[in-house]
Amino acid sequence: MKRLIAGAVVAGVAVFAGVGAFQDDTVRDSTGAIVESGGLGAFVIESGDCLNLPDGDLVQSVEGLPCSQAHDAEVYGMFDMVQNAYPGASEIENAAVDGCLTRFHPFVGLAYEYSELEIFGLEPTEESWNEIDDREITCMVVALDGSKLTGSMRGSSR
Repeated sequence: MKRLIAGAVVAGVAVFAGVGAFQDDTVRDSTGAIVESGGLGAFVIESGDCLNLPDGDLVQSVEGLPCSQAHDAEVYGMFDMVQNAYPGASEIENAAVDGCLTRFHPFVGLAYEYSELEIFGLEPTEESWNEIDDREITCMVVALDGSKLTGSMRGSSR
């Protein structure tokens, strides 16, 4: 399957602070991998986490679960924007596309335009940017066809 990068869209999901946004109710092993499912606050998601995404545009928390179980997404990269002042949703989305695309091939093992995986991102809102200094963009892979993933997509060449 071939896709043009110019046609790629990062699904921007705004993140805001609130009760549960900093809580991790999963159980992790000594490597940090989730071994028992639980609520996972948007601000404690880690690279390598597998999760199910809630409906809606504002994400406070998700369900974190072992990658061996069917899941919506896997986190493969995280990075911070460097601007002091909120740059606007458009600039954040552009940074998410660029940053997540750069990290895609090294993680999946296949160029994005040939992959059956799509990029999905969590991005800061203006409120979280200004109130809690949120600059982080979280890059995730999801199945292009909307199906569940099973196992890690690291090195999967999917």
